[in-house]
Amino acid sequence: MIMAGKAAAAVGIGVASLAAGLIARNLVKKERESDGDGEHPEGWKAVTVLGDADGFASEGYPEPLHRVAESLEIRVQPAPGDKGFEVHARVREGSELAGEKDPGAQLRTALRDAKQFFETGEVLRSTPRPHGERPPTLLGGAVDKAEDEAKGEGVL
Repeated sequence: MIMAGKAAAAVGIGVASLAAGLIARNLVKKERESDGDGEHPEGWKAVTVLGDADGFASEGYPEPLHRVAESLEIRVQPAPGDKGFEVHARVREGSELAGEKDPGAQLRTALRDAKQFFETGEVLRSTPRPHGERPPTLLGGAVDKAEDEAKGEGVL
């Protein structure tokens, strides 16, 4: 009986903490009027990649970036503090990226997926879930809502 009460209290504290975190995140986003992914005046997007820059483009860019590379201007430079390297890319003037998404979203996706592929050897996915649907729980619902709000672009 006492253990059940402690477990319920722990779950309640966890749910309250998660709700407070989501509310605080929404308030900060509204205050800044940005989700951290604002437009660069010249259209550049960048990712920091852990590893050796020489291996990044030695045999062509990793597949997610290679698919769209001919439509992009790409720069690779050392990251500050000797923390890997940075890949900067933007859509070439007069080029278009094929697909349904807007070019900025496609560029962000290509950079993010190329980073994951280079660092881990695979592109990690949370949706669609390979194991099926998540059971409807309070915490699972909060995670689903956060994933939905991320717009599929990796910005929570």
